[in-house]
Amino acid sequence: MTNLQRHIEYYECNGYTIFRNFYTLEKVKALRVLLDPDFVQRHAKNPDSWRATIKDILSHKTLGPIMGEHILNTEMLDFAESVMGPYVQLDGMEISGYPMVNIKKKGEVSGWHRDAFNQTEQWTDHNFSYKIVPRHYTPPMACNYLTYLQDMTYESGPLRVIPGSHLDYTMIPKEKIKDPHPREKLIDLKAGDMVFTHCDLLHTGTVNTVNKIRYFISGYFCRIGLPHRDTFETPVIEKILADAHLRNDRRILRLFGIDEGFHKRQQAAWQKMIDDDKRALH
Repeated sequence: MTNLQRHIEYYECNGYTIFRNFYTLEKVKALRVLLDPDFVQRHAKNPDSWRATIKDILSHKTLGPIMGEHILNTEMLDFAESVMGPYVQLDGMEISGYPMVNIKKKGEVSGWHRDAFNQTEQWTDHNFSYKIVPRHYTPPMACNYLTYLQDMTYESGPLRVIPGSHLDYTMIPKEKIKDPHPREKLIDLKAGDMVFTHCDLLHTGTVNTVNKIRYFISGYFCRIGLPHRDTFETPVIEKILADAHLRNDRRILRLFGIDEGFHKRQQAAWQKMIDDDKRALH
C-alpha cells in the first residue's frame, strides 16, 4: 500500500488525516517572522477578539506569493483529488492567529462545528421518520486543509476531532458546543504538520494559553462551479493561470474555476457507469 493509499483509507474511516512535516521548520520560522508583527498589531487593535484573520490571503501584497506556492503543493492536490475527485476548486484561503488567553482557561473548548456550511447543520432540527443509522462514506462536498505553525500542546490549544462523525448524524446542542465530548480525540501535531479534514467532521480548537500567537493556514476547497469567498482576480492568481494555460494544466485551471469542457467529460464518465450497471444486471 502506498503512502497516498494509507492516507485515503484513514481519511475515509476517520474524516481526517495528518501529513507530517508538510512545512519544514525553517519555513515555519520564516513565516512566523513575517506574521508576528502584523498579528501583534491586529490583536492590539481588537484586544477583546478571540482571534485575528487575514482573509483572501492570495491578494496580500507580501504573503500572496508565498501562499501561491502553498496552494499549488502537488502532494496536497494529489490527495484532494483522490478524495474529492477532479472537482477541486478553491473557496477561500486565510491565516488565523490566536492570542494568549488567561491561564485559568487552559483546556477550554472553542466551539464544536462542522465546516459543511450549507448542508450538514440543516439536519439539526430535521424530523426524520426513520431510525438514523451510520451512512456509507461519500466523497466530501468540501474540504479544509490546516497547516500549523507551532507544536499543538495542551497549553497552546490542541485540535479536537470526533473521529467518524462524518459518517453519522452526531449533533451537539448549542448549550454544549464548548464542552469536551466523550468521543473526542486531541490531535498530536508538531509545527509544520498539516491536517486535511472532511467537511462533515465535527471538530473544534482549544484556547491558547501560551505567551505567543498560535497560527494556522486554512485552505478551503469546494466543488468547481460553486460560489467562492475569495476573489480570483489577483496578480498572484493571474500569473498561476498564465503558467497553467501554457502547460494546459487542467487541474490548476480548475482550482480557480476554469474548465470549459468539464460537464461533457462528466457526462462521459456518467455514461460509462450507467453502461457498467446495465452489464452487471443478471
